[in-house]
Amino acid sequence: MRSEIVLPEPGAERVPWRTVLMPLLIYGFFIVVLWFLFQQVEHQKGSRGGILALGALGLFRYGWLTVNLVRSYMYRFVAFPRMRRAADAIQQPYPEQVHFIIPTFKEKPWVTKEMLISVTREAASIPSLVRLYITTGGPDEDVIVRDVLAKCPPNPRLSVYMMRQAGKRYGMAFALRAAARTNLGEPSSVVILMDGDTLLGSGILRKSLPFFALRPKVGGITTNNIAVTNGPQWYRDWYTLRFSLRNRYMCSTSLSGKVLTLTGRFSFIRSEIALSDEFIERVEKDSIDDWVYGRIEFKTGDDKSTWFTLLKNGWEMLYLPDTYIYCLENAGDKPFRESVGKMRRWFGNMLRNNGRALALGWNKVGLFAWFSLLDQRISMWTSLVLPTGVLILIFTESPFVVVYFALWVLYTRLIYLCALVVEGHRMSNWDLPLLLYQQWVGSFIKIQTFSDLRRQKWGAARGDARNMQDRFGALQTTLWFGIFGLIVALLVLS
Repeated sequence: MRSEIVLPEPGAERVPWRTVLMPLLIYGFFIVVLWFLFQQVEHQKGSRGGILALGALGLFRYGWLTVNLVRSYMYRFVAFPRMRRAADAIQQPYPEQVHFIIPTFKEKPWVTKEMLISVTREAASIPSLVRLYITTGGPDEDVIVRDVLAKCPPNPRLSVYMMRQAGKRYGMAFALRAAARTNLGEPSSVVILMDGDTLLGSGILRKSLPFFALRPKVGGITTNNIAVTNGPQWYRDWYTLRFSLRNRYMCSTSLSGKVLTLTGRFSFIRSEIALSDEFIERVEKDSIDDWVYGRIEFKTGDDKSTWFTLLKNGWEMLYLPDTYIYCLENAGDKPFRESVGKMRRWFGNMLRNNGRALALGWNKVGLFAWFSLLDQRISMWTSLVLPTGVLILIFTESPFVVVYFALWVLYTRLIYLCALVVEGHRMSNWDLPLLLYQQWVGSFIKIQTFSDLRRQKWGAARGDARNMQDRFGALQTTLWFGIFGLIVALLVLS
């Protein structure tokens, strides 16, 4: 059974330099204009003191970015190619069994069809026994799954188990327990956790599974992502930029044998971990204790729960930049609101797990990964220092400060985007404003989320019993921003 949609080839992400010429010309023009204005106002009295204070903080931020950039290049172009050659040379690279855990819920029929086509195609490419555990949302989805599988080429090594369980976490736990009963104690088996709207890139199993044989201490592997989105051009470019940034930081942390998440869309985990009681119980029901709201049970973020289990038990984790999945993303009727909602969910899952991961200490987590986790908390504040400080200086010293600010932002972000292009990013005219949107609006959302970690169902109606807690969360956010503004004002005006 053939796929009916055309997916971008991974090589399409490596766009020739001529395609970035137009964005470079546009941003270069604005830099020249701002430089001309800078020459006219650079001797404005009193506009330098605050800039120097903000510049010192900027050096810290860009120093950390440079460290990640260098580490990313080292992994991508030095360390990983060696690992790839070693993995390709293994004589028996594949596990005895591979278990797919695939929760689906009210996916469009064509999405389920394309997902299953990609899974069965890749299952046929390896000699392992492959078992699919598909949890569906209702009988209509059962019919679609059976129809698609009936039309796929027969594979005697493929078994399919269909089940139904309310809730994604409960469905995954139910499927994992079923896999544990059929695994027959095979120590080399691998479990794959994936979403029902994920399509597998060509050769992903053949390229990824040998790393478990190569590195016995590796407990989990995650892969590169390509976004397949609808909606306006800026929304598609935003996703492309986001995945390029993800690739950068994944490569950087993977150099130390850790990643900061095992992506829920598609990740490999050793069966001795994934089929253990500890792992299944954390997937099924995970929680943290918050000093304000008490016990917070996780409704989303199952990928962070699986990641924390591996981190807590000292397993290594790897990122494979040359293997791909395709993420089907819907912009909805209101793309801007959709993007904000996604950031709230991503950052909420991140921050709910950040504290307990930091509490493990750098001896367990690893020094660089631990500082990367710490930076997740620091960066949401430091990213807003510059725009906040500039606003203060505009009203207290000179409105011409905005020229310095705009020139600095354009210059530094353009260099940053060019560094991404070297790694294969496809630059667009939207990239610079989207980078600022991701950084500044994202930081605001992080702070808002950090003030109320309990919120996981964004925009949902709440009962009166929780109104007081909602008000307290809003009060916390206001208080945090008030303290932050005061500190920045003292820094800038001192």
